[in-house]
Amino acid sequence: MDLVFDRGDPTAPKGHALLYFRETGGTGKLFATYVVVLPISIDLVKYMPPFLANQVPQMNAQELSAFAFPPMPEEVGGQSHLETLVNARGDDMLYGGEVSTSQIQDMLVQVNDLVQEYAQRYQSYIQGAVPADIPQEPEFIGGPGVNEVLFELMGERDRLAELAKLTGQLRFAVEGNDTRGIQEAEEEIGILARYVPENYQLDALLKSAKDPSRTGGDLAQLYLERCYKLADEDYTSLQGIEERIRTIEAAL
Repeated sequence: MDLVFDRGDPTAPKGHALLYFRETGGTGKLFATYVVVLPISIDLVKYMPPFLANQVPQMNAQELSAFAFPPMPEEVGGQSHLETLVNARGDDMLYGGEVSTSQIQDMLVQVNDLVQEYAQRYQSYIQGAVPADIPQEPEFIGGPGVNEVLFELMGERDRLAELAKLTGQLRFAVEGNDTRGIQEAEEEIGILARYVPENYQLDALLKSAKDPSRTGGDLAQLYLERCYKLADEDYTSLQGIEERIRTIEAAL
């Protein structure tokens, strides 16, 4: 069934909507979920540790920016209750047709199809409503960047967490041959290096992370683990990591 707008303008979706269904069989029961289309794109890899980043499959941007929660519609109150709720919140109200609560897989597919249709309508509207060539404000030059200030204020563990995130971003960019992504991650790691001890050897970590081979990724992970062991003053484990690094580098 096509998406039906009970409330809202089909040509100008708000990007957030209550999607409801009626149970088959004339029971009168209503089931609903909430649909959101995010106004900004998402790069999940930025929020994952390096050892998980490489395992994330490439996903369509729309699949990440538009979703329904809960994924399975839940039973809700009557029609008047839903209308009052939608009006109070300023949401679109969408009717998705009839569903059989015993056919879980069919319900999931139906919800997903309607979410994607709603997202496509939203994207078509927003592309026309918001010009793509809006002039940007001039970049401030001459002072420290926002991230540099944050790095300076962070504690050592937070800096290491940021280093892990940036290393994952860099590896993802390297494997995807993303020149701009490589440059941005490399610059950020270079800035972060000013605020960690020299014996963390971020230059060696950076060099390994930029190596597109699996060996490069393994070395980058070891250098990252080495930083954590130094921060924890765990010199027993540190020795083992350094031996593994030397073994790998000797074989190159």
